[in-house]
Amino acid sequence: MLDESLDPEENPAKEGRYRYTVAHEGGGHWRLHRYLLVKNPAQTTIFGGPTEPSVICRSSQAKEPIEWQADFYASCLLMPKKLVIEAWRERFGNTNARILKRKDRIPLPDDGDVEVTAVIRQFDQQRDDEVMNRFVRPSAEKFAVSMAAMRIRLERLGLLLREVPHQRILIGST
Repeated sequence: MLDESLDPEENPAKEGRYRYTVAHEGGGHWRLHRYLLVKNPAQTTIFGGPTEPSVICRSSQAKEPIEWQADFYASCLLMPKKLVIEAWRERFGNTNARILKRKDRIPLPDDGDVEVTAVIRQFDQQRDDEVMNRFVRPSAEKFAVSMAAMRIRLERLGLLLREVPHQRILIGST
């Protein structure tokens, strides 16, 4: 079952989220984890009532292996690596990673109030997300997925980075 609020006929703005959810649930879980959902007719409950489903997707379970597998399946189905890289090359002329790091961070005093510091960090993160969304939106629209799904796919493919990768120092080289 899918959350009815994602129905693209009722809420067109959530079409990308709907498509990803269908791929996650119907593709990922059904193809990969069907055996967890199939009810064993020989198994009964202690009190004789209906058995609960074996898998319930909740954001708190995002790190469960079956959730990761269903997410990865949905990502590969809706945003195949070859097509994403091809679209990236069309947009930028190469397959180099893009690093989105703002330079205008709000300076935090070393001895600042903990609550104020937390609020400023949260504000900075929201601004980072807005910048990221503006950058990701064309790709998300091209593949008809949510911006969050596209951002994660681009990051996992190494095409989009939030920070400059650490460089290894070669000792003894000139």
